[in-house]
Amino acid sequence: MDATTFRWVLVLIAVIVAVAIYLYGQYQTRLRKRSAIETFTREEVDSAFVEDEQLRFELNNLSQVLQDNEVEESLDEIQVMPAMESPAAPSMLPEPEIFVPEMLAGKDEDRLVSHYLRHDDFRLITGEEASAAVEHSGLELNNDAYLEYREEGELAFQVASLSAPGDFAEIEQLDFTTLGFNCYIDLDACGNPRLAYEAMLKKIDELVRLLNVKVYKPNHELLTISDVTRIREQIS
Repeated sequence: MDATTFRWVLVLIAVIVAVAIYLYGQYQTRLRKRSAIETFTREEVDSAFVEDEQLRFELNNLSQVLQDNEVEESLDEIQVMPAMESPAAPSMLPEPEIFVPEMLAGKDEDRLVSHYLRHDDFRLITGEEASAAVEHSGLELNNDAYLEYREEGELAFQVASLSAPGDFAEIEQLDFTTLGFNCYIDLDACGNPRLAYEAMLKKIDELVRLLNVKVYKPNHELLTISDVTRIREQIS
């Protein structure tokens, strides 16, 4: 055998060995994967079996307890309290009554713009909270002890309390409380309703942030942007 043939034989042997090593490695990998899958599956089955055995034991134990109870006391002997003797369930408290001053109660709805500022759960606003908000927003007491706001010297809107007697005469008192503010515009007594309404919206925004309240319509529905747009169109 000459040198060239010998070299080709060596190359061929090397290639065969390399392929054999590669194939053997692949075979070992498949064996390891199969073993891992079988082990995992057995662990799941064993776990399920253990849980099932535990559940069966607990059910059997519960069944035995029930049987023991039936021996000691028959279900037929259990007395149910008559309906009239049942303790009364706590009833939901009714919503507090919103106070509307007489001057507003008789007003035509088409001639009055009114927005309520209050907590959604009817939580009371303290005198300290109300007084600070009034001072910060620039509202002032008028001769009737209602709050009012003037824009360029002209009356823009007024504010009544949602609690009786409807005014803020005692706002500085420690025991003063109110359900909220009724911000309203009497369109019959307003020279520029559109300007007045924009001023009221601005102050309402301040009061909402100061008191952490929401804005409602007189029917107790939340005021929406579409409501504001409709009012603007009506008074323009």
